[in-house]
Amino acid sequence: MRRWLKVTLALSISFIIVFIIGGFIFYKMLISSLPEYKGEMSAPGISGEIEIYRDSMAIPYIFAKSEEDAAFALGFLHAQERLFQMDIIRRAGEGRLSEIFGKKTLPYDKMFLTIGIKRTVQKNLKRIDPYVLKLLNAYSKGVNLYIKEAKGKYPIEFDALGYDPYEWKPEHSLIVARMMSWELNISWWTDISFTHLIQKLGEEKVKEILPDYPENAPYIIPPELKNYPKITTSFIETDKAFRKFIGNTGTHLGSNNWVVNGNMSSSGKPIIANDPHLSYSAPGRWYAAVIRAGDWDAEGFTLPGIPLFVIGKNKNIAWTVTHIMMDDADFYLEKLDAPVKASKYLLDNEWKSISSYTEKIKVKDTLDVTMEIKQTHRGPIISDIHPYSFLYKEKKNGPAISMRWVGNDFSDEPYAFYLINKAKNWNDFRSAVKLFGTPGLNFVYSDNAGNIGYLFGGKLPLRENNNPTFIYDGTTSKYDWKGYVPSDELPELFNPPANYIATANNKVVKEFKYHISNLWEPSSRIERITQLLTSKKKNSVEDYKKYQNDFVSPYAKEITKYILSSFEGKKITDKNLKLSLELFEKWDYEMNEFSQVPTIYAVFFKHLLENIYLDELGDDLFNEFVFVANVPYRSVLKILEQGSSWFDDVNTPEIETKDQIIRKSLVDALSELEELFGKDIKVWQWGRLHQVIFKHPFSGLSKWIDEYINIGPYPIGGDGTTLFNTEYPFNKGVSKYPQFDHETFQNTLGPSMRFIFDFSKPDEFYLVLTTGQSGNVMSNHYKDMTNMWRNGKYLKIKTDEKSIRKNQNKFILMPQ
Repeated sequence: MRRWLKVTLALSISFIIVFIIGGFIFYKMLISSLPEYKGEMSAPGISGEIEIYRDSMAIPYIFAKSEEDAAFALGFLHAQERLFQMDIIRRAGEGRLSEIFGKKTLPYDKMFLTIGIKRTVQKNLKRIDPYVLKLLNAYSKGVNLYIKEAKGKYPIEFDALGYDPYEWKPEHSLIVARMMSWELNISWWTDISFTHLIQKLGEEKVKEILPDYPENAPYIIPPELKNYPKITTSFIETDKAFRKFIGNTGTHLGSNNWVVNGNMSSSGKPIIANDPHLSYSAPGRWYAAVIRAGDWDAEGFTLPGIPLFVIGKNKNIAWTVTHIMMDDADFYLEKLDAPVKASKYLLDNEWKSISSYTEKIKVKDTLDVTMEIKQTHRGPIISDIHPYSFLYKEKKNGPAISMRWVGNDFSDEPYAFYLINKAKNWNDFRSAVKLFGTPGLNFVYSDNAGNIGYLFGGKLPLRENNNPTFIYDGTTSKYDWKGYVPSDELPELFNPPANYIATANNKVVKEFKYHISNLWEPSSRIERITQLLTSKKKNSVEDYKKYQNDFVSPYAKEITKYILSSFEGKKITDKNLKLSLELFEKWDYEMNEFSQVPTIYAVFFKHLLENIYLDELGDDLFNEFVFVANVPYRSVLKILEQGSSWFDDVNTPEIETKDQIIRKSLVDALSELEELFGKDIKVWQWGRLHQVIFKHPFSGLSKWIDEYINIGPYPIGGDGTTLFNTEYPFNKGVSKYPQFDHETFQNTLGPSMRFIFDFSKPDEFYLVLTTGQSGNVMSNHYKDMTNMWRNGKYLKIKTDEKSIRKNQNKFILMPQ
């Protein structure tokens, strides 16, 4: 053999050996971050031995002698499986993202420091229930035990970003809770955006497309709005950018929950269900657990970072939640004494002193940034926040706007949930929910005595104006909140004659003297729940499973009527147009992934939105208007029913009618689909276009990495109006902020978990998560529930002690 060939062969073999050894070492390094499910560990600070059993899907069953020990164990488990998820969300709330991501996250740090979540939590920490503070301390010790023991073998995200997590403290749990409250706050969008639209297009024009809701008062536009200086939308653009960065891209931030009593139940006992709709991510939001610790005998769903069950059951009761869609924030146009270095603001003809705070932000690979935050008696001035503010020298983008938000006031949600976790009956539950402040939640209840109930949970602002949806004049105290609606006057329901209770982010009371919201979801989901529950005399757990996975849209039924009506009497020559109309006539309004009709309908609806609104709004204003998806859904129904000048295309000399725009939208849709899939309608299945993907925070770095860390894409049915909510964004094309770009029809939000419980079988319940219990990409439990979730399958969780102790995976935390 020639020498050069020998050398080449030797080098090749050496390279292969090095590659294999290096790959093996790298693999071992990755799997070293996986948690141990068997064995024991010394745990300083606990009072007794803690037994942790895990089932085949890594759901833990905790046996502890005290509640504090159980909280410790839950903290340890959360950290084992979700530490990076917990760390990122607390960093965001504290304004510490830029320490690890550099200047690209500086706008988000500035935003949350301005909003004041960290300051609010620091104040609240001194006022929360002392015993719950003990639980938070115990939970923190459990998190910190894992942080200490796992040093050098943290999940890969920490190594990729080159940092170690810092110590967990009780305030971090409160920050996680407030960040969830912020995520569910969508009033920040409408007040500013609707005002912006009116300034651009005029009051009468915009009033035509503001979405109505049955029994809602008409929009009241402040008369002084026309005299306001031009406002900036930089704050809402920054918040959108943050939501995209963190993975919270959907806006149907709702849920379904319902309960029937024994009269409507096949088992003779109440059956309750819940599927909260949140933005998708990998890992998912929820962590399921079972706790047996003295009087704390409960199971259900926790949020990593918080040591209590948010949704679940105990020996006596079960509870579920949906988003009220409560209007929990208002914005005020302030008059300052100077454009930049203001020290006073005008209120009721007097100059009041502005409070100011200085915050320092550490930024990776560059100098620290110092910022000043100004605040009126209402709250922080948020108008200087800009999505790319690090590129500007504190550039003023418009007039000063302050924000009043429920989340900046004191409330003790951990204590409320602690009492809920241990409630024995309706009175206990009712007393606990009345302590709840934010976010506003519909609590649906059932108990082992056969009772069912509903409670409005949250602090509802008491306003003079009963329909606030625009920025207010801040120079007068007229629009200030007058406190909160007394808790005894908030809506509630106990054992109704209908024998069932359901909520789906709809308006829950027809007549109510206080303003709750203008942002209700379309009535489609609550209509469908009602149809299903009342279609049978008796409902079972198996029925509930079908209901939670239902893809029928009453909303699509309404829209289809207008499509068919617009073509009445018209001669149809195009083959696919004729076939499409025949399919619509026969359609059962099920948004099935294997069906072609939902594809035609969805692409039609996209073109309908664009053909109605885009000519007058342009891309940027259009994207503002459709950002919260329930706004265009409800607006379209309003103007289809009432008629509107918006149907006319201002770019043509002709005055288009409603029917012309509907017909044009269907023709446009067919042209797009023919170009995309070809002319054979048989291959236009909805699942080819409408897909779901659960994205890791590192998603987008490279296609190869995405294939490993993301879960999906998978075809999926439904849309934003079906019980199985599979929302996709409506925004058009490439926006001026590229963070908002998306795949057309990509499902971004939906059921973040599913829960069903029948009181006739108290020692079992059903659940499924979107991904899995673990956030570690190397874990078998990173995505082991996804196919179950997609296919309508459930885990049966057995909670009697005998069943629990049959699990082979046992881990013991030993007192030191």
